[in-house]
Amino acid sequence: MKSHSLYEYDASIDVEPNSQPTTTGRASGGSLEREQYGLFVKFFRQASPYIEGHRGRSFVIAVPGEVVDRQDVLDTLLQDVALLHGLGVHLVVVVGARMQINEAIRAKGSEPQYAKGYRVTDDVAMKAAVSAAGAARMMVEARLSKAPTITMMRRHARGSSAARSQAPTVTTVSGNYVAAKRKGVVGGVDYQHTGSVRFIQADAVRHQLKNGNVVLLSNLGYSASGEPLNCDIYSVAVRAAIDLNADKLIVVAPPGGDPTLDMLPAWLPLQEAENLLLNTSRETIMDGRHASDTRAPSLDHGSDEEAFKRAEDELDFDTWYELGLPMPLLAACMVCKAGVKRAHLIDASIDGALLLELYSTDGVGSMISSDFYEGIRPATSTDVTRIYDLLQPMVEKGVLVQRTHQSLADDVSHFTVLERENQLLACASMRPLGQNNDGDMVAELGAFCVHPEYRGGGKGDTLLEYIEDRSSSLGISVLVLLTTRTADWFQQRGFHSAGVAHESTLLPESRRKAIDASRNSQLYYKYLV
Repeated sequence: MKSHSLYEYDASIDVEPNSQPTTTGRASGGSLEREQYGLFVKFFRQASPYIEGHRGRSFVIAVPGEVVDRQDVLDTLLQDVALLHGLGVHLVVVVGARMQINEAIRAKGSEPQYAKGYRVTDDVAMKAAVSAAGAARMMVEARLSKAPTITMMRRHARGSSAARSQAPTVTTVSGNYVAAKRKGVVGGVDYQHTGSVRFIQADAVRHQLKNGNVVLLSNLGYSASGEPLNCDIYSVAVRAAIDLNADKLIVVAPPGGDPTLDMLPAWLPLQEAENLLLNTSRETIMDGRHASDTRAPSLDHGSDEEAFKRAEDELDFDTWYELGLPMPLLAACMVCKAGVKRAHLIDASIDGALLLELYSTDGVGSMISSDFYEGIRPATSTDVTRIYDLLQPMVEKGVLVQRTHQSLADDVSHFTVLERENQLLACASMRPLGQNNDGDMVAELGAFCVHPEYRGGGKGDTLLEYIEDRSSSLGISVLVLLTTRTADWFQQRGFHSAGVAHESTLLPESRRKAIDASRNSQLYYKYLV
């Protein structure tokens, strides 16, 4: 998962109260230096569409016990959780306690027991699970109870009762919202008090969210007979996201966790994420990591897809626990497969990762989605006629340059199309141009067109975002376009004017010479990195 230094360079700098302000650190009291005002304003303006877009949405955030165990990491994470709540996001936070449970078990003179990746929760482990879950919840509640500073309240609420109030900015609730059943005896192993999540009491949770509360869930579930059971927090988070029909699942990956997660791109389609899990499972088996375990599944290339589908359908993590696969990625795949549109994996060690992922254009984590670029694909020769027909009305209006069928056929490898039910809804070309005089790798966006009946529905934005992501993955740093009529739409999406196209040094010389100067096309550009 990538980091984004532009927005995090100041986040990790602390200044002693009596030290002199510098141009790179915070002034005492946490205020910004004058030199930082521009960066703050730029980020705030960039974040404004996301602030409005996320308001009223429901997010489930999974915080594993490894993160809870790092108090410094937990402190900054929960500050950002409180900020999300203040921005109107409905939050369910699932708090893990695996490490804390292990410590409590060892304190009793026992050792944690696992079979097939799951904890065997005997009586000692169950007492430890209850104790650790309570302590972890209390730790989270305490940090979310922190009131705003009196200095801040006086400045922005002078003369009001709010300035004298020190009530918590976030109210949390917890309860018996997780319904579970005993895992039972599996493969000859009695898991005792280990539970499998059945469902989340969605209506009760929604009621609390509607009332402005942050709902805390834990590793504890409750059976129909009234028995508390120790569950896996990824199972709880997945079930919560699905049953609540959440807009996002956000998994906070522990610092120094699975290296597979560190290598994930900024965006991963669901199908590619599933393939990554399947390939990882095959590599695990071929490595013989579980050769000594006669109960481990013997998956071959024909059966692992079936096992994966079964695990998804039943929300059963067993097979994947056995293989030691990255649970954050599996949880993301499961919720997207079940209808949750977005899942995000963020690195807990990046200060402000939650905010940067949700309120900046590029983010700092990895997003898995089932529908983000649904229907978008590279064009093929069979699309040439449909592309021609889609572009022709814009050509007749003088917005686009005339292209013959043959020229489109020659350039079809540079085209991307968006289709639904075999109907072409949008198209665009992206042609790498090489380096300009500044050494930047440049690509040209052209033939950008959305079917008239589908304009205003976000299809153009989706296609543009896809092309920008693809360009970045190819090492392109500047995306340019030549236009005479559609500048406003692109300017609203971050493009800037560079003047007359055939005179601009942003373009490589070979491209400038090929421009028809009589059209007086204007050049617009956008830096991607």
